[in-house]
Amino acid sequence: MVEYISQAMRQAAQEATVLLYSSGVDPFLEDLAKLADRVFYFEEGPQPTPKLSVKTWLKMKDQKTLEAFS
Repeated sequence: MVEYISQAMRQAAQEATVLLYSSGVDPFLEDLAKLADRVFYFEEGPQPTPKLSVKTWLKMKDQKTLEAFS
């Protein structure tokens, strides 16, 4: 069954971009990857920048720059 699906995806990829997404790797996906022309793995998406708490922001506001050492 994997070979038929792989061939169908390959034919569709001649006219369009084919993206197969899975939140985890399973044996079926591994078999498809073996028959694919290209495979991209993304382990983790971009992380949002942390929000500063008011307390942290107030500490940073009063922070002074250190003088350069010679």
